[in-house]
Amino acid sequence: MKKNGNTYRFHAVFRVFIGFFAIFCLLLMERRGITYEGTERGTKLLSTEQTLVNKPLSETAECLLLVNSQNMNSMSARAEYEQMLTDMRISYQVQDVRAQETILDFDDFRTVVLLLPDVTPLGNQLLSLCDWVQSGGRVLFGMPVEKTHAFSAIQNHLGILDSGYDFKMVPDFRALDTFMLGADRIYTFDDPYEAAMNVGLDDQCILYASTSDERVPLIWSRAYGEGRFVFCNLAYCEKSTRGIYASAYSLLEDVCIYPVINASAFYLDDWPSPVPMGDGQYVKRDYQMDIPEFYSQVWWPDVAELGRKYSIPFTGLIIENYDDETDGEVERNTVISDYSYYGNMLLDEGGELGYHGYNHQPLCGPDFQYSVDLGYHNWTSTDAMAKAMTEVKDFSEGLFPNTKLQVYVPPSNVLSPEGRALIGQRFRNIRAIASCYLPGESGYAQEFEVAEDGVVETPRIISSCILDEYMRLSAFSELNMHLVNSHFMHPDDLLDEDRGAALGWATLKDRLTAYIEWLNRAAPPIRHVTGSGMAAAVQRFSGVSVERTVTDDSIGLRLGGVTDDDYFLVRVNEGRITELEGGTLEHLTGNLYLLHTTGREVRMQRGK
Repeated sequence: MKKNGNTYRFHAVFRVFIGFFAIFCLLLMERRGITYEGTERGTKLLSTEQTLVNKPLSETAECLLLVNSQNMNSMSARAEYEQMLTDMRISYQVQDVRAQETILDFDDFRTVVLLLPDVTPLGNQLLSLCDWVQSGGRVLFGMPVEKTHAFSAIQNHLGILDSGYDFKMVPDFRALDTFMLGADRIYTFDDPYEAAMNVGLDDQCILYASTSDERVPLIWSRAYGEGRFVFCNLAYCEKSTRGIYASAYSLLEDVCIYPVINASAFYLDDWPSPVPMGDGQYVKRDYQMDIPEFYSQVWWPDVAELGRKYSIPFTGLIIENYDDETDGEVERNTVISDYSYYGNMLLDEGGELGYHGYNHQPLCGPDFQYSVDLGYHNWTSTDAMAKAMTEVKDFSEGLFPNTKLQVYVPPSNVLSPEGRALIGQRFRNIRAIASCYLPGESGYAQEFEVAEDGVVETPRIISSCILDEYMRLSAFSELNMHLVNSHFMHPDDLLDEDRGAALGWATLKDRLTAYIEWLNRAAPPIRHVTGSGMAAAVQRFSGVSVERTVTDDSIGLRLGGVTDDDYFLVRVNEGRITELEGGTLEHLTGNLYLLHTTGREVRMQRGK
């Protein structure tokens, strides 16, 4: 009996051992890394050779862009409108009206955009322009206009009953919720000034946006004969407001269609990285924990739960160490437990890992000059930068051997021209650079595009959890310009008062949660993707060409480029779409729709 009892206990213990061993093997397999392939065709990266075409435009100009090279405001607006029209695939021709003898022919164009604070240089051609609209032309006044005799002569055609010589203060922007995505709140301008004409409108105008007190009309349209005027009475024409001006342009034609990215990405800079030690004043205040405890027990579980709740695959950016050495003498970080623990959990949640740097020193050579002192050191040479990048690449691939690391985020969004060239020429596994969209403080500012070397430029638009009014305005604008969201934050935001540490993590988490819910409410179809998924979406957006054929009864689109997964915003100003071949149409708000195509031909039938 004793022998049989021992045998029974042995087999019982052995079965428990086998069970634990099986669990260990499963965990080991799970922790070896995950390769992100994308959940849809449009979120999988294409080869570099397939993506060198960059925002192709039709050779025949559809839009005439009128500017005055002697006016600084006109030229500043020109830069924004040219980029905006390029991204919308509206081919255009620029005409400078600085000379009185300029002869204009409107008949060759579908639309005309005036970026003229003073319309006097147009002379008698201003009346010709109005006649063209009356016969069916479409004109956008893309910025406010000074009250002159020339303008007063035509203002009633634009729906303006009366106007003053003074300009009105524009502290904020409120759009009809049926006009723009995310228009369920008021957006405040930093440093507001007298940025709009003092006008009163007739009852034939359709008002789309105004100040929150409704005293200053900001965007309206007015039928004139067979054509239409649209007026954008807002002088804040800059990168952070392009979506407002693009939306105004989309009111011109009966049906306006333009490509968008349709992607949302959330980045975690410095994650994983060496976890700082110590208490952290506000972490200690709120949680009575030191920083490592807070990261493991509060911050990361909360972030992971946000990802699960809202189906967000976070992209973590690895920093190997925080030393300040920039001579290229690199040393392997052997303290890797946090990397393995947090990195693999992020991968297990469907996220992705990318590079942030060997250390937190931007890739800037000895001759680079910072516009402001950010406290960084310049690298001694390009070779030193290359050694550092090679080290973080080897370090990361050693920890996560089955995971593709394809995204690079410059520390503090700073990247010199030689650092940028180094990435494109010597680190071909890096397919995307995610720096910043809005310029400032030596930042490497980007557009959403594919560069000549095949690297995809995928700028981040907003950051942190404070989400101030400027960030909210920028996010709102880009949702309507590119149907895109791109946000980043750091785990050590809780250690920096400028990034909201004094507010506490509970408040910051609530703000981030509210932003995510606003985003999903404003654009339910938006795709939540990783950094490489964003790059894949930008590849399609950047490479697609659009040829439009518009008649009274139908709209035809002929698409070029990869065309395996393309998205377009469609605004139907007149009539409705009764039939659609070659895609699917999803209602967004008002007369705004999202078109999804996977082929080269799209045909829409129009009805009353």
